[in-house]
Amino acid sequence: MNVFHELQWRGLVHQATAENLAEVLDKEKLPMYIGFDPTATSLHAGSLIPLMALRQFKRCGHQVIVLIGGATGLIGDPSGKSEERNLETIDTVRARGDAMRRQIERFLNTDDGPPPKFVNNIDWLGEFKLLEFLRDIGKHFSVNEMIHKDSVKKRFGAPPSPAGRGEGGEGGTGISYTEFTYMLLQATDFLELYRRHGCKIQCGASDQWGNICEGMELIRRIDRGQAYGLTMPLLTNSEGKKMGKSEKGAVWLDPAQTSPYAFYQFWVNMADADVGRFLRWFTFLDEAVIKDLDQKIGSGERIAQKTLAQEITSLVHGTDEMENAKRASEALFSGDIASLPVALLRQLAKDVDSITLTPQELASAIPLIDLLVKCGACSSKADARRNLSQKGIRLNGKQPASADNPTVTAADFLEGEVLVLQRGKRNNYLVLVDMR
Repeated sequence: MNVFHELQWRGLVHQATAENLAEVLDKEKLPMYIGFDPTATSLHAGSLIPLMALRQFKRCGHQVIVLIGGATGLIGDPSGKSEERNLETIDTVRARGDAMRRQIERFLNTDDGPPPKFVNNIDWLGEFKLLEFLRDIGKHFSVNEMIHKDSVKKRFGAPPSPAGRGEGGEGGTGISYTEFTYMLLQATDFLELYRRHGCKIQCGASDQWGNICEGMELIRRIDRGQAYGLTMPLLTNSEGKKMGKSEKGAVWLDPAQTSPYAFYQFWVNMADADVGRFLRWFTFLDEAVIKDLDQKIGSGERIAQKTLAQEITSLVHGTDEMENAKRASEALFSGDIASLPVALLRQLAKDVDSITLTPQELASAIPLIDLLVKCGACSSKADARRNLSQKGIRLNGKQPASADNPTVTAADFLEGEVLVLQRGKRNNYLVLVDMR
């Protein structure tokens, strides 16, 4: 399998530095790398694009190298940023890098292809002395060229402030010398991996094009070597707007930050205009299967979206968590949420409106009307009474025994831990018992 052709038909090739890159990859299994700066404690939905590229290269027999930016994470990449990043401590960046590595290891833990190599650029960038770096690396870069790179131009190209400090005036915020030198550091990474591991390809998002080209040029100038670059699209919707956020914020790959259920729902709710593209990007389904799913988009049953959600949730969280998320999703949609195991219901408490009661609060009966208002199912007691009289309220999937001032006791809770309140068919609320 030619990895370039595989990425190309899936729409994951944005730019390549050589027109004959497909032919080159036909002849030789070239080592490649992608870098990840530890800017957060978890990777996010947008990170799935480079992760899938790594998996595709690995499946096709290439040696993949994952670079954790222990050094560049201390500096900050200006690409795609309108203002200066906050500088983080060494300990913070190291802890984030360790967490990021564990996530990537799980994603690449497959039997196909050679095992991935993990490196950290603090191992070489941390050893450089300033004068040595300026003489050996800096002399190969032209400031005139650097200021025309997209990552810099948006910040550096603004007129200076009246104070004369070189800060961006109208149209930009300026850029510090620290972030301005980021592309030198990334280029040095490529050179070091070329020397240490024979790495000849760097992949990255489309906004990394300038940085990748500088690394290739540095390899050519210093070692007279041939290297290649390939960029992939950013995660955007059909209108070109960046994606990766849900109603509750960023969609993280860490289950503690975005639960498998919420992750699954993010993809199930994908717009019809985007799902076909993401089936190509984020699954290993073959072209014939995806084209068949394309024909079902917009049918109302969301078959394509459900397939996408199942495939990508399995990749990130495993088959068991995907099945749990799928079961929870179907139960919420059908109104049969009370059929779910208590352990799974407790997990859903992060994604469904919920409140927690103490055992002391359940020592005596609680008026259901008060509980409906407390958990947010009804806006007022009058609203609660109206919904009860119209039989619009269910407890654990069943109508209350009496619509006339019913009460709730500890005996109503599933396994003594969770009570499921439902208003209508789609509005679910959980009442948990604090078991500590």
